[in-house]
Amino acid sequence: MRLLLIFFVPLVAQVFAYIVVFLAAQGGGSFMGLLALPASVASVIALFAHGISSARARVPVASAMLISLGIALVPPVVLLVFRALES
Repeated sequence: MRLLLIFFVPLVAQVFAYIVVFLAAQGGGSFMGLLALPASVASVIALFAHGISSARARVPVASAMLISLGIALVPPVVLLVFRALES
C-alpha cells in the first residue's frame, strides 16, 4: 500500500499532466514537445528513485507522497507556464 501511494498514484498524475503538456504543444511549431520529452524521462527516473527509497526507509507516507507529487507535477506545470509565456 505504501508503494502504491508513494509511487503509482503520482505516476498516474504525472502521465496525465504530460498528456496535457503534449496536447498544449500541438501545432504552432512549439518547442515544448522537445522540452517535454527529456523532462518526462528525467522526472520518471527521479520519481522512481524517490519512491523506492521512501518505501524502504519507512518515511511517513504523507510527506513522501507530497514530495512524489511535487516531483511528478512541477515539471509539467513549469512547461505549461513556458507555453503560456511563449504564445
